This record gives sequence, structure tokens and C-alpha cells, in this order.
Amino acid sequence: MNQLLHLMFLRTNHRLLIIALAVLWSWAAVAWGNDSIPFLYRSHLYLPACINNEHQANVIFDTGAASIFGIDSVYFSASDWHPQDMGWGRTGGGAGATRVKVILDPTALSIGSLSSTYQIVPIFKLRDVIDCHVDGIWGIKDIEQHPLEINFEHNFLKHYTDGNPQLEGYEKLPIRCHDHRIQVQAEILVGGKNIQGWFLVDTGSGAAVDFTASTVKQYGLESLPGKRYVKDMTQFGIGDKSQESIIEMQSQRIVIGSDTTSNEIISYLPDGTGAFGKKEYIGIIGNGMLSKFNLIIDIAHSALYLKRFKEDQPPVPNYDFGFRNRTDIGKGWIVSSLTRNGDAARAGLQLNDRIIAINGRPVEEYTWEEEYRLNRLPQITLDVIGTDGGTKQITLSPALRW
Repeated sequence: MNQLLHLMFLRTNHRLLIIALAVLWSWAAVAWGNDSIPFLYRSHLYLPACINNEHQANVIFDTGAASIFGIDSVYFSASDWHPQDMGWGRTGGGAGATRVKVILDPTALSIGSLSSTYQIVPIFKLRDVIDCHVDGIWGIKDIEQHPLEINFEHNFLKHYTDGNPQLEGYEKLPIRCHDHRIQVQAEILVGGKNIQGWFLVDTGSGAAVDFTASTVKQYGLESLPGKRYVKDMTQFGIGDKSQESIIEMQSQRIVIGSDTTSNEIISYLPDGTGAFGKKEYIGIIGNGMLSKFNLIIDIAHSALYLKRFKEDQPPVPNYDFGFRNRTDIGKGWIVSSLTRNGDAARAGLQLNDRIIAINGRPVEEYTWEEEYRLNRLPQITLDVIGTDGGTKQITLSPALRW
């Protein structure tokens, strides 16, 4: 009975989120036009969607997903959506490749003013990669024909199928498009070495910059001088590699066009696979960098327009572990990343431990906003169930690491 009530509570919260996004949508339509599509920014871009005119879902917008629409396996299992035609396929992502079920019924998707039909819809374990707030992943179709605005300043998308965007104050940069994915040139100085080339523009990544494994080898990144931290992570992306180790360093500068960002944290993957393996680009630029700008992508004219609106911020204290909210399946917040030999690890926290309460409050009671702002708390005490089934309590304070 308690588990049933817990699931009912979660579903109610999910409906409230969709209602809140719908209110945001109405406001944005007044402010930015009826064809604007507001999003909620939580390291990813979340939008409310409707599938086949009946199933409500929260999807993330991912330029790295090209023109694909896919849904999460837990969301699909819990829904009353029963396709007639199913099959199997193989797909790739940040953690290599994996075999997935696919829906072969024509599937209609509506997001704001945009509507598309998909002949194949893969079923991913998205929540294993992100968290319980995501139901699907979406890349806009037909982006090659019409400009797309990604406005991080006011949190909306706009696909200019009729008319043209206003470009005043934007800088025009050349881009190239391969396999429906956009790449831009950038220059990064890290450890005294200047690395420049083509980077994938990826709103599916919450990081600033990640270098691929082939770039690590080509530029000898592991031998560069400077402070670095090793972070162990579970399920870094879609694929069959369940654990990854990434290295974080502080860059001296990142240059995109005429814009320069100083002291941004970058990551590299010595053993990366999939999107982080050997690729035609040298790295990925994610929302940690992109969210400083408003962007207009115009593939038809091989151009990316950028306008900076957010100033660089100095480093702030933070906790050296990460988690995924999996209260959708009743298992609390799962520890998904851990700085090797860091404060949390030395205190006894381990990957895949379950956090069931913070400062005496069950994690199910935390709002999404409180969860997202957890790093702002001056101290946290975690009630944890370990991978061995035992319980432990861990108290941590954020630290300035750079």
C-alpha cells in the first residue's frame, strides 16, 4: 500500500509539472509569439509533449539526437500506450551501442506549434542516464530547411518555418552539418596546450566541453600539467558501457568566434566510446557553455549565430558527488558519480548507493527545484542505503576545488 501511495504521489507531481509547463507555455506565447516553444532548463532543456494526441510526456531537446524521437522504457511500461507493431534495433550514444526495442507504428508527436510523425520510435533506458524527470528525447525534424533559435536567456525554442529571425547583435560563425548534427569550430587552451577544431553542438550534454578519446591520444592530454580530478560515473550515456571514468581540468580559455570564456571546467575521456570515441569532431560543447548564449542555427546557410548574454562566473564551492533521482521506481536518489579520493568517497559514499534522506528529510519530499539547487546548501547529512544493504549516515560540506 505504501508503495502504491508513493507511485500515486509521483504521478501527481508529474502532472503538476506538465501543468506548470503549460502555464509557462501560455506566458511565452504572449511574450515571444505563438510559435515559440518554452523549455525548463535543468542542465537539459525539458519540454512538455503530447504523443498520439493522448499521452503526455516531458522530453528533452537534444541537438545530438539529430531528428530522432525516442521514449524512456519505464515511462513506456507505466503508460497505457500499446503499439501494434514492435521490433528490435541497434542504436548508439555516449556509452557505445546497444540493442533496443522499437515501436514501428506511425507515432505522432506534438510539441508546441510543431507536429511530426515518426515511423520508428526507439525505447531507451533514458532515466538510467538522466533521471526520473525525463520521459523522452527529441531532435527537431527538418532543421536543415529552416533556422532554429535556442534562446537560453528567456528559455524558449523557435523554429522559423515562416519568416526570418532578427540577427541584430549576433555574431555569424561557419558550421558544418554531418548526419543531421551541427559542428562549430572552437579553440581551447588547457594545460598550456592550444586545441582547436570542430566540436559537436550538443544540447543533450549538460557539461561545458568534453574531449573524445581520440583527441586525448592525439594531443597527449593526460601528460599536460595542471590540477585534475578523476570522476567515476555510471551509465555516462546511451549504450552498453555501464561505467566510465572522466578527468576534469580547468581550461585557461575557450574561444568561440570572437567570444572568450576563462577558467571553464572541461572534461576528457581516455577510454570513451560511442559519441566520445573516435569521431570526426574533437569534442562536444554542451549546455555548460551553450547556456551563456542565445543561438540561431541556420544549416541551409551553413551558419551559427551567437549572442552572449551571461557573464562568466567565478568558481563556487560544490559537492564532489552526483546522483540520479530514481524515486519513479521507489529507490531514492542513486549515487551516479564520485570524485575519486574526494570528500564524499573518503566519507564512505560509493557508486550505486541509495540516498533516502537529506538533512533528515526524505528525498521524495524534495521539489525538483530544491534537488537542482542542492549544491547551494552549506552542509548536508545523507541517510544512505549501501550496495551491501547496510545503512550509513554521511555529513559533507561543499568545497572550492579550483
